[in-house]
Amino acid sequence: MKIIQINGLRGMLMAGFIVSCLFAGFVISPGIVAMHMWNRYLVPALSFPVLNGFQGMLLWGIIVLTYVVLTKGYMPVSFANPDKISDAELDMIMKKAKIHSDLRKMNAQVMSFDKFEKQVLGKKSEEEQENSEDCEDKFANMK
Repeated sequence: MKIIQINGLRGMLMAGFIVSCLFAGFVISPGIVAMHMWNRYLVPALSFPVLNGFQGMLLWGIIVLTYVVLTKGYMPVSFANPDKISDAELDMIMKKAKIHSDLRKMNAQVMSFDKFEKQVLGKKSEEEQENSEDCEDKFANMK
């Protein structure tokens, strides 16, 4: 059971605004569209009578009721509370999430270590370059 709490005049105004917007969006606007379509296509072609706005909303109501009756009350949108998951299922989900989080952290650490290692190994100091040149020279002299 859902409980909606409305506090004070602001709450009443907000509830009225919400209801009027829903009524305008689901009743008045489609009724006006039905009225204009009726008046544009059926009046000139078949000499039907011209509808006003109220009659357009009644026409829209007839269309919706016909749809509901023909589909036997099945609506593509339904509101239902999902089944609650058990504590064991929740624990399993939390464990999987923690494992994935830990793996993501370890992967980020490994990637940052690889970047650091490439930077350190990629740069040789001047002393190392001189030592390697000296070793190459000594090796060449030995031949």
